[in-house]
Amino acid sequence: MIADGTHVRVLGGLPAGLTDSMLAPFFGPASRRLIEWVGATAYTDADLATPTDQDRADALKDAEAYLVLYYAAPRLNMVMNDSGIVTYKTVGSTTETFTYLNPSELEELRQVWLRDAVNACRKHITKTGSIVGLSPTADE
Repeated sequence: MIADGTHVRVLGGLPAGLTDSMLAPFFGPASRRLIEWVGATAYTDADLATPTDQDRADALKDAEAYLVLYYAAPRLNMVMNDSGIVTYKTVGSTTETFTYLNPSELEELRQVWLRDAVNACRKHITKTGSIVGLSPTADE
């Protein structure tokens, strides 16, 4: 794991109350996807205290953090109640109103974070790396 919860919260503009333990389940999928893109050697090097390429390590750290956001977003946009999962809900008209993203808004946000991940590590993506749904040469 190159990134940490603090880095994810900073890049995503998330509140400090969103704890590391809440983000923990999403680091595995994020790191596996990043390894598919850049290879195990680059990923392992980026995790070293003194990587051989600090710029690459910084780029991969950002990419992994964006991927954590990408994977976490659907779970962070849910409310559980006795009847099941509520994914889109507006509560009252008090001074504190909570609005949750509807499914298409949530997917739009996820795609932004996925593009940010690709853009962060674009020059380090290997020719054998695969990016489903996004071209590694598409510019944002």
